[in-house]
Amino acid sequence: MVHFQQIALSNGVFLGEILLASSRLNAQSLPMVLKIREQIEAWRNDPLLVAVLVRGEGERAFCAGGDIRALYHAMNQPEFLYEGDDFFRHEYDLCRELHRYPKPVIAWGNGIVMGGGWGIFAAASHRIVTESSVLAMPEVSIGLFPDVGASFWLQQLQGQMGRLLALTGSRLNAADALAFGAAEFALPSHAFNDLMGILQELPWSGVGARDAELASGTLAALSAAWPCPLPDSVWLPLADEVEAMCAGDDLLAICERIQNYQGDAPALRLAAELQAAGSPTSIYLTWEMAQRARSLSYDEVVEMEWLGARNCLRHGDFHEGVRAKLIDRDDQPQWSPKELALVKFADIESFFLSP
Repeated sequence: MVHFQQIALSNGVFLGEILLASSRLNAQSLPMVLKIREQIEAWRNDPLLVAVLVRGEGERAFCAGGDIRALYHAMNQPEFLYEGDDFFRHEYDLCRELHRYPKPVIAWGNGIVMGGGWGIFAAASHRIVTESSVLAMPEVSIGLFPDVGASFWLQQLQGQMGRLLALTGSRLNAADALAFGAAEFALPSHAFNDLMGILQELPWSGVGARDAELASGTLAALSAAWPCPLPDSVWLPLADEVEAMCAGDDLLAICERIQNYQGDAPALRLAAELQAAGSPTSIYLTWEMAQRARSLSYDEVVEMEWLGARNCLRHGDFHEGVRAKLIDRDDQPQWSPKELALVKFADIESFFLSP
């Protein structure tokens, strides 16, 4: 489910609130995505609607991604594969629309921000984390690839952090999100109602660029005035090691360095374990998506990812990964092939062709 409301502001204009609400950590379904797209289009054309706020219901999650179980059932019934196609099409288009929205989009990224949830968060113009925020794109663990534009925006993170996250499914905490550029502002989770009170009193103008500057200045001032009890950064002390580990254009060499890590950093040890457990085909596909995205526009990346997602629905490891992680929960996926060195480039190229 998703809920909308227009919150009256002090000078006669409104803030549109999108509340993501589902029993599975606010995961998105196709009906939710369609409703959001319809609503933001209406708000786009409303001169009295000056900004949009997106948040998740409850304290556990902003959004943990898409409804993967629904996609699994579509994969089991070929006549319903079009529903999977439609989900990816509309999910990606929603992120694209938010990415270029003419009014400020403020994302309250409290709790879990993963997969499609990070897609929405990344597309927002103003990204707020709290002390409980956890960000990840864990798609290689289920036979997919970091999507919703991640082939583009993960590469915008500082250093080689985005590459490590994509190839392993590792996580960022709130301090890391700020340090590497995945978020701009941090506020304590208990301060949400106070934030709303201040937003209601701001002198909104209805001019998108001016209101974006107003929101940025306000959130920066609040971040300084209301210190957030951030956890210690996990990855900032390891930035040089990550840089060395993920440097270069040789995927096999990079993955070998990750999996052969012998140091004492728990985060890098876990990254090695995550990659070793992930789908070799997904790891290669993730790499190729990012390589191609370097020469593409944002819109072209979205189109490329949609082709890749449609093909993942029809072949590859996606079905098996979801089965092992979410359906049977045996955590014993039978990847094909089982090793990265056995993945053929011709097979990866097929993900970029119309199914």
